[in-house]
Amino acid sequence: MHQLLILAAALVATTAYAGMYDQPYALVERGAASETRKEATLAITKVDGVGTRNSRKTDPIPPGKHRITLHVESARGEFRPEFQDIELDLEACTRYRVVASYELKTGPDWKPRVYAEPIGECRKKFPTQQAPAK
Repeated sequence: MHQLLILAAALVATTAYAGMYDQPYALVERGAASETRKEATLAITKVDGVGTRNSRKTDPIPPGKHRITLHVESARGEFRPEFQDIELDLEACTRYRVVASYELKTGPDWKPRVYAEPIGECRKKFPTQQAPAK
């Protein structure tokens, strides 16, 4: 009986998660660090005021304007502001990679830099609702 309850809970969770991909979506992920480009990784802590399940990437987000809360923390130095909100107008079937751009790798100042790229499997599934990535 206990195993049946666990299986039922897993099935419900899987079905709910799969439903997020039933319509065009966007993803926001943290980008890779690059000393050459003076970019550091960051955490994605909230989308529209709601905490994320994973600080490295969001669950699928419907296209449109959203407020993304970012957090930068480094062993190299203190970065300010520690948290920052950015407003993104997310396009369907687009992945946004966000990094912290800095002048000095020890801080204190940083600003978000956003890179956009198409999500191939989404564009294939929803060909009429795609928009070009910026």
